[in-house]
Amino acid sequence: MKKCPDCGMTIANQAIRCPKCKYDFTDGQGNVQGAVSASSSSASASTAKGARVGGAIMPMIIVTKDNVDELYSDLKSKIIKRKTEFDHFIDFLENRTSWLTAPAELEGPLAHEKGLLIHSVGVAKQLLRIKDTLMPQLDDESAIIMALFHDVGKVGVEGKPLFLLEEKTTTSTLGLSFGGRSLSVAPTYTINPKLVHMSVGVRSLLLVSQYMLLSDDEAQAISYQDDMQLIDGKENPFTMILQTANKWQTKIYENEEVVKQYGFSSSVAKD
Repeated sequence: MKKCPDCGMTIANQAIRCPKCKYDFTDGQGNVQGAVSASSSSASASTAKGARVGGAIMPMIIVTKDNVDELYSDLKSKIIKRKTEFDHFIDFLENRTSWLTAPAELEGPLAHEKGLLIHSVGVAKQLLRIKDTLMPQLDDESAIIMALFHDVGKVGVEGKPLFLLEEKTTTSTLGLSFGGRSLSVAPTYTINPKLVHMSVGVRSLLLVSQYMLLSDDEAQAISYQDDMQLIDGKENPFTMILQTANKWQTKIYENEEVVKQYGFSSSVAKD
């Protein structure tokens, strides 16, 4: 542990910014001054080792309601250098927003409770899986932060979720069987009209940047990976690889028929 020289708050050695007074501990290049990097290097090596066996990319893990909590916890445990900021943001998301329960979409395979978390964890696992081939210089922590929070704007803001749950019921006409009782059907979602309109990427950046210090590359990736035409061909490698991970997760690994049709390797077990 170390003390902030400005306000005296005790924080983790790996913290890059004081959560109370925002004192910056980095050397201007994103490196924490005086911090021991062995644990970070160990985590990176462990992830790289887990990503490949005998030079082959490991099968993608299919994220489901049954394993998402375990996979999510594993991703959170890998954040070391920015742990203090990350933990504060996670605490906000888990306790003051719909992060753990929101759907990922209005219609589709993840238009249900926990759909957003399933998708976000899936994109993070996908990015960690492909980055050693496409962009090995991308730091594991940066990959997890970008992927896990690329759609976090879909929670809306505190007190105003983006997706509103509509419980629809229908009355059975089979009086002998059901006594005319109202039967619940699959829930549907609508967009909250009280939210200030902005793209998911912009709202995601708004939320993350209130708690975490992002690099310019990370900020662009979170803001524009799903709408790169808005930056007129000036996308950076972070944005491109995040978009790739997101597309492969959405178009392939969230579509069981595509996985089967093209023989993509997958696993339902944890690494």
